[in-house]
Order: sequence, then C-alpha cells, then structure tokens
Amino acid sequence: MDRDRTSTFLFAIVDNLIWVIVIVAFLFFSLVSDRFFTLFNLLNILPRVAALGLLVIGQSFTMTTAHFDLSSESTLGLTAMVGALLVAVASYGGFGIMMPPGFAIALMILLGLAVGSLNGFMITKLRMNNLVATIAMLILLRGVVWILSPGKSVSFLGPVFDWIGGGVLFTIWAGGKPTGVPVSFFFVLVAFALAHLVTRYTRFGRHMYAIGSNREAAEAAGIRTQRVIFAVYVISGACSAIAGLLAAGRGDAVEGGLGQGWIFQVQAAAIIGGISLYGGRGNLLGALGGVLFWGILESGLSIMRVSPYAINVFRGVLLLVAMMLDAFKTQYLRTLATRRLSARSTIGMADLNNLK
Repeated sequence: MDRDRTSTFLFAIVDNLIWVIVIVAFLFFSLVSDRFFTLFNLLNILPRVAALGLLVIGQSFTMTTAHFDLSSESTLGLTAMVGALLVAVASYGGFGIMMPPGFAIALMILLGLAVGSLNGFMITKLRMNNLVATIAMLILLRGVVWILSPGKSVSFLGPVFDWIGGGVLFTIWAGGKPTGVPVSFFFVLVAFALAHLVTRYTRFGRHMYAIGSNREAAEAAGIRTQRVIFAVYVISGACSAIAGLLAAGRGDAVEGGLGQGWIFQVQAAAIIGGISLYGGRGNLLGALGGVLFWGILESGLSIMRVSPYAINVFRGVLLLVAMMLDAFKTQYLRTLATRRLSARSTIGMADLNNLK
C-alpha cells in the first residue's frame, strides 16, 4: 500500500513538473536581478506572451487529439494584417476604409474560423496528413500576408485595439507608486480557464482525450472522431485570430513578419506544459504553466540584457528539453502504470489464495 501511495505521489509530481520548473525559474531570475521581482514586471510577464498563450490553447486542443496545427502562426499574421488594414488610415498603411473596430474584429475571428475549417476539412474529409496540410497552409497564408502588406508597418490601429492588446484594466498602488494591471493579463487567464473547463468537464473534452489515447477504440465506442477533430481545428483557427488581435493591439502595428517562427515556441510551451506529442494526455493548466515559464524566461533574459542571438539559443535548447521531458514523462508514467497494475494483480491473487 505504501508503495502504491509513493507511485501515486511520483505520478502527480512528474505529471505537474512544469510548476516546479516555473518556481525554479522565478527564484533564479529574482536572485540574479533586483528588477525582475517588481510588481510592474510580474504583472507584465503574461501580457508579454499573451498572443503566444492563445496559440498554445489552440495547439493544445489539436495535440490532445494526436494532431498538429502548424499553420497557426500564419493565421495569426493574416488575421492581424487584415484587421489592421481595415481600421488604419491610408497614410499609415491601411486601406483607408477606417472600419469600426467591432466589425473588423468580427471579420478577423470569422477569417480564423474559416482557416480552421479549411484545415479540418482537408484533414478529416480529404484524409490529408495533418502535418503536411498545415505546413502547406503555414507557407500559403504567410505568402498572402506579404501580398496584402503595403511594404511597411500598418500602424495606429485605434483605441480599441490598443486597449485590448496593451491597455490597463485598473490601477493598483504599491510602494506609493501606481501600477496598471494589463487587460491582456486577465484575457489570458480567462481564456485558459474556459479552455480548461471545456477539455476537462465536457463530453467534447472527454472525446478529445479518448481520440488522442486510442482513435480506433474511440470510434468503436461510438465517438464521431472526424467531427471532433474538425472542431479542434476550428477552435485553433479562432484562437489564432484572437492571438492576432492581441499581437496587433500590443504593438499598435502589424507588419508582414508578425508571428513568423512562433510555432516552435508554441510547441515548446505546450510540450513542456505537459501536453503530450502523442495525444491523450495533458491539461490546459499545465499548458498555462508552459506559457508562464516562457514569459518568465523572456522577461528575465531581457532584463539581464542577454543578446538576442543567445536568446534564440535558449529557445532552441528549451525545445529540445521539452521533447526530452515529454519522452521521459511518457516512459516514466508508463512504467508507473505498469507497476501499479502489477501490484494490484498481486494483491488480488493474494486475496484469492486467502479465500482458498
């Protein structure tokens, strides 16, 4: 019984390893720089990676079903560019339409839904390989972004975009100084909370995990796997569009390369947060931990004035570490599950012998 309790404890630690990593990273940067542990910096860790966080939510949905959406960074770029062109004046790179921001945001989300639907259609109806299909969309959509781009940044997007991406929800006083709490801080937390509720406490979420664990068994149980997979790609498209809104608002400008190369950071944050590459395991709270860790890393390295090239090295190392952790967790959790099953079988045989 004690061994079983120990296995359960180790299982929980390994499955939530991201929060140990977050605490270690937080303590490290707090010790090496007195500018890290300030209220202003702490409140802006998540807003720095808010757009990345929305992409991680979408990627987590697809990865849970043992699929990938590698086109999400280009969907972000496309929706952000379209929204910017619609609201910006001609002298700052826009079409000069100056569309009301509410309509522009709605069109951005509809565009994201359309891209997600196209991805889902190709993968479920045309039976295309999900990696190849979404890589093709990654390239295609980025090309469209550059075609639409006026050759310079589309800027001055208006107060609504600015408020969503970089505005302050309310101000708190600490140490006699006012510190604004960013809108995007709560935006990310609410988004992850909703995603966690959907994946953990709805039938749709249970079906996602069942498909990722064993698609054939899920189909045998009557789950309409194609419909669920199509839906997760639509969700990923919507998350990418919202990420585009946050990225455009935070910078108050959009250029053709916005989001380019982010997919590797998205994968790293999701995997190190516990979302398995093989599907069927992980949760959105762990994924939030992965995003938070990435934000701590970005903030800490920037405060330490580490070279941008060195930061890219850290990113590459982190992706490798994430892959190794995923492989280690998969093997270790498998071993623990086998031990627990073996222990229960032994106890069962002992009880049977006692009855005899």
